Amino acid sequence: MASTAAAAGAASSIRTAKRTLRKSMATRLSSIDPQDLRAQSHKVTSRILASSTYRSARNISIYVSTDTGEVETDELCRCTLADETKRLYVPLFATPAPTALGEQGKVGFAPDMRMLQLRSLAEYEGMKRNRWGIREPEDWVVDDPETHGAVESDVSHRRPRPDALDAASGGEGLDLILAPGVAFDVFAGRLGHGKGYYDRYLSQAEAWAAKRGKQGPVCVALGLREQVLPEGERVPADERDRVLDGIVTPDGVLRGHEDRGKWQGS
Repeated sequence: MASTAAAAGAASSIRTAKRTLRKSMATRLSSIDPQDLRAQSHKVTSRILASSTYRSARNISIYVSTDTGEVETDELCRCTLADETKRLYVPLFATPAPTALGEQGKVGFAPDMRMLQLRSLAEYEGMKRNRWGIREPEDWVVDDPETHGAVESDVSHRRPRPDALDAASGGEGLDLILAPGVAFDVFAGRLGHGKGYYDRYLSQAEAWAAKRGKQGPVCVALGLREQVLPEGERVPADERDRVLDGIVTPDGVLRGHEDRGKWQGS
């Protein structure tokens, strides 16, 4: 009984520490100069594009950045779309709740995140913002290539958008996942936004690959200087929090103690 109470107390302390760090980091990130944000983002983008891991990857998941507080990914997404040897997948985590009449109701968080393919620049630029201000893809595509990215299309031309972990839709798994985060430490620890989407998705992607005799994806997060904690400090974490293959920052790559060497730079 005592051990159970102690475990519950420890879990509560970790949750409190995470909330506190997210709050303090939000204040810190809100003061970043937009020009500095763009400059840091460009340096991170250059590191990604120059890496052998990115160059050899075919199926790549990239988060769609918001306007402030994280590495901008617009350049990365556009470069990936322009490369005919690669497929770009972006997250979908918002889902409309069905109403009593079967119509779409208020949008909420989905139980799990999916990575859906964008086939063209028009589809990328045509994404709408969800209620949290994050651009996401529709979960359907239009068969007619001339209407890629069109919002108003005859439903008879629609089919499910390719899902990275759904072979029936054309998914082939993922080779590389570029993840966001709120805070990081020098041991490649990551504090996310609190829903556990990337922790669970990485486990799902690894299981999907293992069933097919493939290697799981390389997963690195993109971080600003301001998001990295001072050396010696760790992000609060529990057994569900994954340590990634690296954190790519403007100044280099942060790797964990158990670095498996999956992320290969230039």
